[in-house]
Amino acid sequence: MMIKFHCHEPNAAKPMDRSAGPQNKRTSMGPKTDARRRGARALLFLLALLLLQGAALPNPAAHAPSYGQAGHDGAEEEPKSWLLKWSDPSKETELSGTQVLHRQLETAVMVVRPEPGSDVELWLNRLRELPGVEYVHPNGRVRMLSAAAPNDPDLPKQRYLDQIDAKNAWEIAHDHTGITIALVDTGIDMEHPDLKGNLVSGTNLVRPGRSPQDDNGHGTSVAGVLAAVGNNGEGVSGILWNAKLMPVKALDADGFGDEQRLGEGILYAVRNGAKIVLLSVGLYRNSPYMRDIAEYAESKGVLLVAATGNDGLKYGSKAAVKYPAGYPSVLAVGGATADNKPEPRSNPGSEVDIVAPWNVYTTALGGGYKKEEGTSMAAPQAAAVAALIWAKYPSLKPFQIRALIRQSAKDIGGKGWDSATGYGLLQADKALTADYKPDAAEPNDSRAAAYHFPLHTRLSGQLATGKDKDWFVIDIPFDGTLSMKFQGLTSPGKPLPPVRMTHYAGSRTRGTQDMKIGNKTVDWEVSKGKNYIELQFDDTKHSGVLPYLLTADFQIAPDAYEVNDKNYEAYTLTPNSQSVTGNFHQTGDRDWFAVTFKQGGKLHLKLETDSVRIDPGLAIGKAGEQILEIDKRGDGATELTDESSPITITPGKYFIRVHNASASEASPVVATYKLTLDYLTVYDDPNEPNDKSYEATAVRADTEYVGVIDKAKDEDWFQLRLTQESIVSMRLNDIPGQVTMTMHSFDKTQKSLFKVTSVNGKTSLVTNRKLSQGNYYVKVTASKPFHHQYYRFQANVDPLISGFRDISGHWAKQAISGLADQGVVSGYGEYRFEPGRGITRAEAVTILIRAFGEPGSGTAAVFKDVSDSHWAYGSIAKAVKAGWVNGYPNNTFAPDRLIIRAEMSAMFGAAMGLKGVSPDQPPFADVKVDHWAAPMLMKLKHSGWITGYPGNKFQPQQTASRAEFSALIYRALK
Repeated sequence: MMIKFHCHEPNAAKPMDRSAGPQNKRTSMGPKTDARRRGARALLFLLALLLLQGAALPNPAAHAPSYGQAGHDGAEEEPKSWLLKWSDPSKETELSGTQVLHRQLETAVMVVRPEPGSDVELWLNRLRELPGVEYVHPNGRVRMLSAAAPNDPDLPKQRYLDQIDAKNAWEIAHDHTGITIALVDTGIDMEHPDLKGNLVSGTNLVRPGRSPQDDNGHGTSVAGVLAAVGNNGEGVSGILWNAKLMPVKALDADGFGDEQRLGEGILYAVRNGAKIVLLSVGLYRNSPYMRDIAEYAESKGVLLVAATGNDGLKYGSKAAVKYPAGYPSVLAVGGATADNKPEPRSNPGSEVDIVAPWNVYTTALGGGYKKEEGTSMAAPQAAAVAALIWAKYPSLKPFQIRALIRQSAKDIGGKGWDSATGYGLLQADKALTADYKPDAAEPNDSRAAAYHFPLHTRLSGQLATGKDKDWFVIDIPFDGTLSMKFQGLTSPGKPLPPVRMTHYAGSRTRGTQDMKIGNKTVDWEVSKGKNYIELQFDDTKHSGVLPYLLTADFQIAPDAYEVNDKNYEAYTLTPNSQSVTGNFHQTGDRDWFAVTFKQGGKLHLKLETDSVRIDPGLAIGKAGEQILEIDKRGDGATELTDESSPITITPGKYFIRVHNASASEASPVVATYKLTLDYLTVYDDPNEPNDKSYEATAVRADTEYVGVIDKAKDEDWFQLRLTQESIVSMRLNDIPGQVTMTMHSFDKTQKSLFKVTSVNGKTSLVTNRKLSQGNYYVKVTASKPFHHQYYRFQANVDPLISGFRDISGHWAKQAISGLADQGVVSGYGEYRFEPGRGITRAEAVTILIRAFGEPGSGTAAVFKDVSDSHWAYGSIAKAVKAGWVNGYPNNTFAPDRLIIRAEMSAMFGAAMGLKGVSPDQPPFADVKVDHWAAPMLMKLKHSGWITGYPGNKFQPQQTASRAEFSALIYRALK
């Protein structure tokens, strides 16, 4: 199981929850625990502020809910501690009113809490104002992520081992007891017969002093994939048969923990000699604390391996890689199906490194075994392979291990790296046999050969000579800042030969920076789209080799409404329905908007996002009055006002605030939100004056126009110009209740063409008409005036080509049109040919008779399913008589059966008078020599009538479409 933080209120850290596999619903006290109590407290505070400040809107911090942290059942509870980091340890000062619970010397982080009875809000504000304090944020809860040869008897059930070629790898190595692998999770079943032989001393951070015994089961399942004892005649085999596995219990029996404890678990592993740390846990919030921990582990030569998450289907396009897998120094592992396809439930993203099998059979709590699934089960496979690599190549660094796993992966997605599968499927044997490439991006010495560099990842490479150039292309999702961190890997004491980094946007040079120190970050202002980075020695005559690391990070640019971080800086919006697209580009970003309504009405608000890394938080209030908080849902979910009870607007100024409620001081997110205001009031008609035909609004096809009928005799006129004969669909939508509307059409001479009226109670009116080239007018009227909403008018135009409305732009348009003009093919109702539809046997022989005329002599057959009244009776009889087609042994013809491509070819060849050629080799890769249609297919292929698909395939069993059949006939007639 992966770990996920949730926050149901603004300024509150969120707990992690299960995000993969079958789930049992948890009993919940509701998304807003103790709402009335907090509301009363907020109201009293607000009244006090109003007395002090007059009618101005209170500061948003004064009305934010208290810092809360969700408990195991989703209910909110006060966080037990906060994480405080000093930007420089030397700036540390005494913290008045503060209890220091723990210090992490490696990260300059302190775990603190206020003295009992303190005002938390005032305490936090005081800490954040201290010089040298980099951040203070709640110690968020952490929860696990899960989804639901040796002589080990259950080895056949471990089919995923064959998928990653682990058994071949075992011929090279299957043990590594030279290093320690830490599993930071719910603990491990310390007495499991298939695990205890591989366990070393660990720790219990949930209940210090106790054994790290698993009381949930997740950690035990993960451990079995990684290092169940192999070849012991017991149960299953881990990818590592013999190992030193360190259990670090950081999550409780329900799979929850907190951010500090997770970080402490990693630090414990580093301090106690672990070389690999496995994290099948995660959260969607980018935590600066956790990133510091990940970077620290890398600096100590420790490899972190983490699961990407299991919400791909749940969140769709909003899904993102969870943290810590999302950090550049962590090997991020997604999931693959049993047939080597991207697992749709696995979280995609630019940070994905590789994938491994999603479904496993592994150890279970209590000494048993069970099936499990999820990226939690994929991550230990990669961690085990990393250990095998280190067993064979002990001198490799963590970044080289990551690189070798990427380089040896099997590409199963799009060519090269892709966001669903990263560099491909984990391959254990190739990871142990492939040659390590110090620069896997080569050859990338030109812009045309630039290597794809996914954002928020770290790549290794090397400059070989003074003339060597390394080019990278980066897809930038939004305008913003690209940060490129360059680390030259020189020998100790050896100076760095100057390296030049150049940024290109398209073909234009946007900037150049020289690196003269071994560790430097360069920030480039970039625009959405492809951007290029070029690296080369400053001295083109340099003869040495320089290995390097390059990390690509990105921060989205401020949105168009900044600076609007306070209510007195609120961006002014016009008082009408609209959508605002913004982002959270900085830590704790809050965007304020102000709207002054001049007349009353009803207001609906909706706040949605394109990423699960944002938990939308929404608030609205009239100046001088209480602000209404709206945060009912979680990560990625849309927040909106009650559809049945919109906000009542009275004239005056209103403030709207949006923020990322995933944490009180949420980190910047590379994503956007959309705030939609739907304001119902008296509408003005944007097309007025258009009360006469000569004032008609010119409309474009397939474009929507809005209007109102604001008086009893109001008429709205529209003009449409057609450049060719077309089918025109005219529609009125959003007709108000208790109102009927009429569309009356005229030609350019004002001659009435047609008149249609909606049915009372119906909200739409549609009419389809065939119209010739020319100018047309439409008069729109209503049974009574209305101005509280817009009606919507649109004219959709389908040009007619040879009498068909659905072949414009189709690849077979010329063939269909040509045959239609000759009377060879016809269509269906509503002027449709339906080119992609399968063609029946009756249709096919009818087209053949029309195309090639009366056939020669033969004996006609009589079929029991084709009477002389059948529409294709004559064509079927003639085609059968000529031997172009046959019936079936049961004396049926099956006129409505769809033909396949093999039948299509056979019919066509017979009608053309061609004779099949007995092939001595298959005509196509998927057509065997003895296939019944092989002789004719060979003849048609050699004669140039057919070609097939890429890979020399014909797909003979695929249904033939009307377009394909028409194209073949048209070529023959030409």
